[in-house]
Amino acid sequence: MTDEIISPSLAGFLIRVGLTASARERVIAIDRALAAELEDDELDAEGCAELVLEAADLIANAGPLGFDWSAWDEEEEIDHV
Repeated sequence: MTDEIISPSLAGFLIRVGLTASARERVIAIDRALAAELEDDELDAEGCAELVLEAADLIANAGPLGFDWSAWDEEEEIDHV
């Protein structure tokens, strides 16, 4: 495994799920825009929601994703819900 795949970063996650480079770049740009918006005193909730939906759409429409679920512990996930 590479450091990108095991790092707890957005880029590492997007690589792991198999997004194309252009989709990864757009989702990362959306993440940065959301972070900047959340620091603003006058939050644009509708604008943030649109960005979140755009990012979700990019991930959902990426085609068959190659996420490796084997590292996830289902029992642990249930315990934290």
